[in-house]
Amino acid sequence: MRILFAVAPLTAHLYPSIPLAWALQSAGHEVRVAGNTGLVEEITAAGLTAVGLGERTSPPAPVTDVELDRFSDALGFEAGSDFDQLWRAIRFYLVAANKRYHPDEEGRQELADNLVEAARTWRPDLVIWDPACPAGSVAARESGAASARLMWGPDYLGWIRGRLVERMNDPASGVSADTDPLAATLAPVFGRFGHDFSDELVFGDFTVDPIPSQLPRYEGLRRVPMRWVPYTGAAPMPEWLSQPPSRPRVCLSLGVTGRTVHDGPDARVMAAFEAVADMDVEVVATVNADQLGEDVRVPDNVRLFDYIPLTQVMPTCSAVIHHGGFGTFFAAAAHRVPQMIVRDELGSALNTSRYLEAKGAGVVLHSDGLTAAQVGGELSRMLTEPSFRRGTAAVYADMTAAPGPGEIVPVLERMAEQHRTRG
Repeated sequence: MRILFAVAPLTAHLYPSIPLAWALQSAGHEVRVAGNTGLVEEITAAGLTAVGLGERTSPPAPVTDVELDRFSDALGFEAGSDFDQLWRAIRFYLVAANKRYHPDEEGRQELADNLVEAARTWRPDLVIWDPACPAGSVAARESGAASARLMWGPDYLGWIRGRLVERMNDPASGVSADTDPLAATLAPVFGRFGHDFSDELVFGDFTVDPIPSQLPRYEGLRRVPMRWVPYTGAAPMPEWLSQPPSRPRVCLSLGVTGRTVHDGPDARVMAAFEAVADMDVEVVATVNADQLGEDVRVPDNVRLFDYIPLTQVMPTCSAVIHHGGFGTFFAAAAHRVPQMIVRDELGSALNTSRYLEAKGAGVVLHSDGLTAAQVGGELSRMLTEPSFRRGTAAVYADMTAAPGPGEIVPVLERMAEQHRTRG
């Protein structure tokens, strides 16, 4: 069987697909992973065949307040409600991720065009695509392949679509198919290849879901549950990591993708450095020069790295401080490491932080007004109070309840046979 993975041009979206790609390749299937030129080296470093899609030659049009307001009005969540807070946390990402595949002002869209052409040429049996890469769904249809989404977080798009359908079925809401903001957002992607907006294109034939059932999900879709197996990149193991730490080791990581969102020194880094300077801990900080700034003092007990795979560091850690992204969250959860999430208003952190607190597996702080005293006090609790270790065991139990990537390979084989449209 031929399987084509299609991912958005971000390492945080590539990494969750690697363990499943390995499992399918190890089962004897032909596997290719399609991504922009910037991901080709990462794909090949993981031992997989890369299909380079080039680069977008112009940035996507910026997300406007009008577009976001159109979504907010159509969804109609009560201001301040849990749903309204979640929408506000993810709304910019939801629109921006999909606009990445819109044609530019001159009608060009290299990433989508090259992906669809690669699928037409190679003729895979199954296309497994990132929800932030809607062109993957088109590639499956254009090649006659079965179409599967692979989640890297809760099903935000499914949640939004379910709410919009509910509102469209309510005449009093004022929302109709003509005013559906999700259809308007995705129509340029699908229409470029002659397809109308449809739920079948938005969601594929089925969804491979590595997110524990205790996190929010849209229940109206066919799902194949899978255990999240952390992959955080490939690099030689540093010699010092082979030795057990002489005092508690704490990892500080604010994510690779976040480096493209936050400009200039990151106040979370400065607060953490000030907090740990007088603590009897060793800190491994994966931050770059932009996040540090020019004047920050790096304490003597901090090892500084631009990048090191978290899967190498985490088995030796007693705690981790991070931004709330799912890659870091599950890398820590796999080794039952207590977590401190310092979140802002963007991205996945609202979900991971609520789940973390509910399980008692860590603490959550907000980036606004963050102080060294807050970080130091909560970190001391995490390192000394046994309840946090009990909480991490509960998260680990949720995480490992689903079958591993290798175990679902026969399921994917059957689903591909059932849903592909060519002989």
